[in-house]
Amino acid sequence: MLRAKTKGRGRPQETRPLDFAVNAAVGSLIALGVTLVLLFGVSALMVSGRLPENLMGVMTTLSLGIGSFVGATVAIRKSGARALLIGLSEGGILYAITVVGGAFAESPSLFGGLSPFLFVAAILGGGLAGLLWRHPRRRGI
Repeated sequence: MLRAKTKGRGRPQETRPLDFAVNAAVGSLIALGVTLVLLFGVSALMVSGRLPENLMGVMTTLSLGIGSFVGATVAIRKSGARALLIGLSEGGILYAITVVGGAFAESPSLFGGLSPFLFVAAILGGGLAGLLWRHPRRRGI
């Protein structure tokens, strides 16, 4: 269904432009789920007293970056082509979902000093996955 097709020298290419968007969106939803699980773990550690509350902003940013990396990895593995572009798109979609969720929750810290860090974490996590999982270019013999 969402498989990469090989053209020419064996490099995988997208079968349809819609596959790119679907893979990036699925990766973003997986990234959101991973981020929420990590944030639940962080909040449990804070409630138990093992983690100080002043680290919440750092842990939120770190959780978003890890979630973005995992979601981009899934999207890239599912697509098989254009790894960096899919990773960066997944990070952008994840950040947009986070901002919309923060707007509905009326979170003042999301639109304050934490927002640029969340943007960088989401893009960096997706971009790092894109760089790690891309296919090396083949040179002619």
